[in-house]
Amino acid sequence: MVKPIILGTVGVGMAFLVNYVYESSSDDDIFFRLSVTVLAGLYAGLLFLIFVLPAISDGIARLMFSDPGGVAENDDPMREARALQAQGDYVGAVESLRQVVTEDSHNRLAWAEMAKIQIVQLDDAEGALAMLVEALDGREWEVDDAAFFMFRISEVQLENMDNRDAAVQILQQVCTTFPETRHSANATHQLRELGVL
Repeated sequence: MVKPIILGTVGVGMAFLVNYVYESSSDDDIFFRLSVTVLAGLYAGLLFLIFVLPAISDGIARLMFSDPGGVAENDDPMREARALQAQGDYVGAVESLRQVVTEDSHNRLAWAEMAKIQIVQLDDAEGALAMLVEALDGREWEVDDAAFFMFRISEVQLENMDNRDAAVQILQQVCTTFPETRHSANATHQLRELGVL
């Protein structure tokens, strides 16, 4: 607040000085007029650097780094969960994500993030598996989303619960549920890696 007052006072003083020099000096005092004009120009440049240029650069930065879809950061439903996770409150993050999926049960990212937190931070593979099964069974999903959950369930069964048979069963279910799709091809590839085919 002090800086604008000081700069404004100096600016008013500069304006009076320029006005006084131009009104009171004779035509022969061209050097004096020129030096006052240069001084006023330097002051105007200083004001430009202090106030205008930062505003322009902030506007350009907002334009370049903002979300192209126009979704503001505050509109992210998972913002609170991410903050809790960053603070180390993993149980709170899962509860916050649970609230997100209560409001929008088709938020695949929230379901996946809940399962990830359960596995990685809370070391609860069974809870993560139950969450993924709940997500898959509790609603109608697009083909890609349903396949995503099935692959994730298979991964949890295989890597975190050492239940190879259940993982194989899920992968075989992907092949029969989504025949002749890339999901079926991926499941077939994983079954080959497991030595089933």
